[in-house]
Amino acid sequence: LENTFDASGITIKTDLWVTDNYEISDVLLGRGKFGEVKICTERQTGQEFAAKFVSVRGMQGRKDIRNEIEIMKSLRHPRLLQMYDAYERRDKFCLVLELVSGGELFERVINEDFYLTERACVIFLRQICEGVEFIHSKNILHLDMK
Repeated sequence: LENTFDASGITIKTDLWVTDNYEISDVLLGRGKFGEVKICTERQTGQEFAAKFVSVRGMQGRKDIRNEIEIMKSLRHPRLLQMYDAYERRDKFCLVLELVSGGELFERVINEDFYLTERACVIFLRQICEGVEFIHSKNILHLDMK
C-alpha cells in the first residue's frame, strides 16, 4: 500500500508534547538501548501509531536524533517505516511512526507456530532488499537493521 502522507513538512514540536495530541497506551511494543516504543492513538482521528521515545544526552545526542528525523522525513518508500510527527522536550524526543501490524519479523520467524516456507523467505528478503536499496540510492547507510 502506498501512503500519501507527506512527511517533508514535519517540524519538531517543542511547544507541545506528544500527550497533547496522542493518547499513549501502556502497551510496550519494544525497548532498546536508547528508549522504548509504545502504541499511541491520535486524539483527533482515533488512528493508531507507534510512539518511539528516545532519551538523549548532551548536544551530540540532540544533533544525532535531529539528523535521524531529517533523514526519516526525506525517505518515502512503501518498504520503509514512515514518520508522522516529532516532539522534543528537555532530554527526550518522541517520534510518532507508522504502526506495523504483526510485530517484528524475527519474532514471527522464531515462533514455533510459524511455518516458514521458501516462498515466504523470498518475499521477506525481496521486501527488505527493496527498502535497503532505496536507502542506499539516497547515499544513506542504515546502522540499526533488525
